[in-house]
Amino acid sequence: MVLPPSFSITFLVATIAPFLIGLLVGIVIKSAIKIGIAVAILVLLLIGLGIVTPDQVLRPLFSFVESGSSLTAKVKEVAGYLPYSSVAFLIGLAIGFFKG
Repeated sequence: MVLPPSFSITFLVATIAPFLIGLLVGIVIKSAIKIGIAVAILVLLLIGLGIVTPDQVLRPLFSFVESGSSLTAKVKEVAGYLPYSSVAFLIGLAIGFFKG
């Protein structure tokens, strides 16, 4: 026998909080992708016009990637706070990414 959930404050917060977090994360991811695409287009335009060389762009990029190994611990720590196994989080993430 399946009992319906009680609509207590605790149940509502436990359901709505992951949804809102997912919504915000989806919006942030979509915005980050848009900014990344804009920066890539700008860099390609600057290279095409001869204002910068590919080496001037790639050298800082490679140094950032090399230093990324020190950031993985921080990323794992932040990712540990996200309720990514929650269905409400995943629904919020999808809505935030596609509609946000």
